[in-house]
Amino acid sequence: MDFKIKVRGFTFLELIITIAIAAILMGIAIPSFQSLISSTRIYSQSRKLFNTLVMTRSRAITSGYRTIVCPTIDGEQCNKDNKWHHKLIIFEDRNSDGKRNPVNEPIVHTAEAAKQLNIYSGSSYTSTGARRKVAYYPMGHAYGSTITITVCDKRGATDPHLIVVSNFGRPRISSVRADGSKPQCP
Repeated sequence: MDFKIKVRGFTFLELIITIAIAAILMGIAIPSFQSLISSTRIYSQSRKLFNTLVMTRSRAITSGYRTIVCPTIDGEQCNKDNKWHHKLIIFEDRNSDGKRNPVNEPIVHTAEAAKQLNIYSGSSYTSTGARRKVAYYPMGHAYGSTITITVCDKRGATDPHLIVVSNFGRPRISSVRADGSKPQCP
């Protein structure tokens, strides 16, 4: 009696070829997936900032006080630069001085900092004349001139989004500047 056992499985060569094909496919897919993650992160943060601006405007209208949203590092006062990727605070500016008085101007809402993103107002990340806060009056109008806030990936992997707040206080999200050009990240 001659018994032959058939062994089923992969040969070493088949295994190496399969691993090589899988590595090539992953090499193609991973950069696309990272771009998708970056794009989703920018979109998500743009929506959060948009919603924070809408909330600030709504608070000003319902409270009857000028209401300010601004980035903060210490969680108490507005920053003195144009970087909006820090934590945000919303407060009612009851004495209309543009600064938060901790005694009678409580923080009504905070928004967490944006991780892995650069968010700034003005024409560039290092702009010194840029708006550092958005103030809404009880009629819903924004204080000052139109403000454009740029949301960028720190690596520059995808196209940035812009949040534009008009003098009438209406925020909107855009992917192009007013002149039709694409925004650039630093």
